[in-house]
Amino acid sequence: MEIASRMSKVAYAIRDVVVAAQKFDGKPGPQMLKLNIGDPNAYDFDTPQYIKQALYNAVEHGKFGGYADSSGYLPLRQQIVESNALKGIKTGVEDVLVTTGTSEATNMLYGAMLNPGDEILVPSPSYPQYENLAYYYGATPKTYEMSEEKGFQPDFDSLEKAVGPRTKAVVVINPNNPTGAVHDKATLHKFIDFAAKHKLVLISDEIYDSMMLDGKHVSTASLTKEAQIITFNGLSKNCLAPGWRVGWATFSNFADSTLRSAVEQLCRLRLSAPYPAQVATAAALSDRKQYDESVRLTLAKLRPRRDMAFKRLNEISGISCAKPQGAFYAFPQIHDTHNTWKTDKEWVLQLLEEQRVLTVYGCGFSEKPGTKHFRIVFLPNEQILGEAFDRIEKFMKNKGY
Repeated sequence: MEIASRMSKVAYAIRDVVVAAQKFDGKPGPQMLKLNIGDPNAYDFDTPQYIKQALYNAVEHGKFGGYADSSGYLPLRQQIVESNALKGIKTGVEDVLVTTGTSEATNMLYGAMLNPGDEILVPSPSYPQYENLAYYYGATPKTYEMSEEKGFQPDFDSLEKAVGPRTKAVVVINPNNPTGAVHDKATLHKFIDFAAKHKLVLISDEIYDSMMLDGKHVSTASLTKEAQIITFNGLSKNCLAPGWRVGWATFSNFADSTLRSAVEQLCRLRLSAPYPAQVATAAALSDRKQYDESVRLTLAKLRPRRDMAFKRLNEISGISCAKPQGAFYAFPQIHDTHNTWKTDKEWVLQLLEEQRVLTVYGCGFSEKPGTKHFRIVFLPNEQILGEAFDRIEKFMKNKGY
C-alpha cells in the first residue's frame, strides 16, 4: 500500500531511539542507562497517593465508566478555571477544553487552524510534535532561534525574519523542552507584542509550569487582555501522571470564538478524554495543599540532580551545557572539533552501542543548523546519573577529546 505523503517528514526522536536500543536487549555488556524519556514514573518518582485514591474512588464508587462530556468533565473544567486564576489567567469554563494529553490538544488545534501551505513559528530547539504535526497537516514549521549563549532565550530578530503572510501562530514553550530554559515577564511581553503586531495566535505550552528549579513561573496569558493566547497544560508532568493522558487547552481573549468552536467540534468527533482520569484530575487540582506539597517533594529531588548534571556535563571535554531553570531536561552541545561524527544522531547511536547510555539526538528537536546536541533527562537518581556521565566522559576520551 502506498503511504500518505503527509507521513514523509513525520518522526519522533524521543521514541525512535528506543527502537535502536532494543537490539541490545539480552546482549552481553553493561546495564543500559536510560536518560531518554521525560517520564518521571520510569524512575524513582510516583503519582501522589491522594491522586491515585481519587482515581480508585472514581472507578470503584462512581459511575464514570462511560463517556464524559466531549469538552471535558465540568467539575474539572471549573477547577482548571480556578487554577488559571491563581496564575492570573481570567477565563470561564467555556474557554477550557479537556483533551487526551496536550498532544491531542495540539493535534486538534493544528487540524482546526492550519491549511496546506500555512506556516507556524516554533522555537529552535523545540518539542518535536510542534514541527511534525505541522508537516502532517501540510503546513510549514518555521523556526526562530533560541540563543544558547544566553541560556536558550529567544532571538527576536530571528523571529521577525521568520514571520510571513501565511503565518498563523507562534509557539512558546515555557519552561522549554528540551532545554529547560525559562522565559521571564519581559520576554513574554515581547512575544505578546510580536503576536499582536502580526495578528497571530500565541500558543503557550506551560505543561511544566510547576517544575520550576529556579525562580517563579509567569503565565503568558496573565500579561494581556488583548492578544489571543491558547495555554496548554495538564496532569502529566506537574502531578507525575503522564500515562493518565489528561491535558487541557485554555482560550484567552477569543472574542471571536470561531477557532475554539472548531476545536470543540473535533472534541465531539473523538467523543471524550478518559472519564475516570478526568475525575481524579479534578480532585488533584482541588486539594491545593497536597498538590503544592507533592510539587515541593518532586523539586527537592530534582534540584540536586539538575545541579549534578550541569556540573558533570560541563566538566567533560568536548561538551558544554546551559543550565536548565525548569522541567527536567538538559540539552548539551557536542563540540565536534575533530569532525568525528556527521550528525548528532550518529553520536547518540555510537554512545549507545559502545557505552549503553541512551540519550536523544538533538536534530530531533529542530536545533540550530550546523550544531550538534543531545537531550538527557536528569530524572534518575544521583548514582545512575554519575555512572552515565562517567561513561559519556569515557566515550569522549576514547574519541580523542
